[in-house]
Amino acid sequence: MSFISQDVSNKNLNRLQVGILLVFSAIPLFVQLPFKINLFLAWEGAYRLSIGQIPFRDFSLPMGFGFWIIPSLFFKVFGPSLYSLVIAQSFINAVGALSFRSILKKLGLHPTIVLLSLVVFCVSFVFVNFWPWYNNSAFTFQLVATNFLLTHIQSESNKKKTGYLGIATFFLTLSLFTKQDGGGLAILSASSLLLYDAIVTKKIKWLIYYTGFYAIFLCLFIIPFLPYNFSYWFNYGQAPHNARTSLSDILIDVFEGSQWIKFYLFAVITILIQKLASSKNYLFNRKEMLLALFTLSILVQAMLVQVTSYIPHNVNIYFHSIAFAFLAYHLITSRLQSNWVISIYIMLIMFWWSADYWRYGKRLINRVWPSDQSIIKSADKISKYTWLLPDSATREKEIKWRLSKYKTFKNVLLPEETIAGIDSLMEMDVLKKDNLKVLNMSELTPLAYEMKFEPLKNHPMWFHRNVSIFDKQIDEICQRIINNEYDLVLFEEIPYLNQFYPEKVRKTLQEHYLKVNSFIAPREKSGAFIEVYRQR
Repeated sequence: MSFISQDVSNKNLNRLQVGILLVFSAIPLFVQLPFKINLFLAWEGAYRLSIGQIPFRDFSLPMGFGFWIIPSLFFKVFGPSLYSLVIAQSFINAVGALSFRSILKKLGLHPTIVLLSLVVFCVSFVFVNFWPWYNNSAFTFQLVATNFLLTHIQSESNKKKTGYLGIATFFLTLSLFTKQDGGGLAILSASSLLLYDAIVTKKIKWLIYYTGFYAIFLCLFIIPFLPYNFSYWFNYGQAPHNARTSLSDILIDVFEGSQWIKFYLFAVITILIQKLASSKNYLFNRKEMLLALFTLSILVQAMLVQVTSYIPHNVNIYFHSIAFAFLAYHLITSRLQSNWVISIYIMLIMFWWSADYWRYGKRLINRVWPSDQSIIKSADKISKYTWLLPDSATREKEIKWRLSKYKTFKNVLLPEETIAGIDSLMEMDVLKKDNLKVLNMSELTPLAYEMKFEPLKNHPMWFHRNVSIFDKQIDEICQRIINNEYDLVLFEEIPYLNQFYPEKVRKTLQEHYLKVNSFIAPREKSGAFIEVYRQR
């Protein structure tokens, strides 16, 4: 009974909060991870910045460069390896979780609610983000900005308010120049908080300051790059760039899916209606209204981002933790510091989010208690997981993954055939050539370091057709192939994607260059392969 009656002090709760977020942030540092799609983009941008190349001047990209700032700094410290990206993401995760924690504390949530919300944030969001990705970085910058914005709102000193507002606006601008859609929605979310505070306090000057700061930072982020065709590249939604804001796609996602978001909206709005009905002054309760506005803006943001940035599928999963914090604040009202109550809530949260860690845990369980999924399917064993036999005609080839000897792939698993292909590349005589020019249109961008060539300048950094490379650039590359300007070309063919790498380039290569090798690409789904071409 002594355990049941024992309460946890706020000091211990704070320590537990920080300990949990640090543990979850550090998990990727201690495991071997398979090579993941889109890692090529994270590595290449960080590498180019780390060797002194300038965005838009030396290479083109249809977004800002904010995503690569932190990874490039970690490249400088730890070297240009994929493992350095893991370290960078651990840092980003810790910063995001600390910012989320600070936001909840500033909004007046009880330390136990902060702890439980932080567990949801770590299990649902931090745990699935082992690698850097621009959507994740943009949201992290948004959390940092929101934290400073709330500090501005709560400060009394005009000097401090001005400073914190300037810092918040900087990170909002950085979020925009990390990813346009997420960053733009971050600005709208922050603006709603600032507008509400201006209405309640009747101080419009901070909105004017905010607008001024934003204009200044926009100029700092844009003007230096205007001579380098910035307006062409940073230009979603106008030809030749495809618009990402399809109202039809958004409506399909909202009405055919988004079950969790719609449930949270229902619950949040229901609580707000009850609060407004019971108190005429509720709209002037700054902390509660700021929490409500922040929650609603994040839910709307998640609803839109899942369409405008649809890869990966869990790009918007952060909304669970914010919605949980709001609901827990209004629904969990008793025994908040009791050991056994806190333990029960944490276990329930872990059970709620069991899918992600169960993928790893079931491997251990199956060794002792094999499931129907882990045994050979036969006509005599019928269950939920065995009644349907796989179509042998579409069965994928089993791919064996292992570690390689290459520094840039430290702690990262690759398919054995991919490693063999890299080995063969490293033995090619063409690598002995001075000022080697390699057009690397594959996911193996770390080969730039291994093969000791500088990524090409005056090229798109990313070769995703009609996303980051367009007809003009495709024609230019084809002409360079015809002119024999490349010593070596790596081209990745992914048949099950809609010309991720432009097929026109491949056809030109087949006509003018000599194909000397082909090996499978580092993808979990088989069928993709990397072709190696050299001059005839």
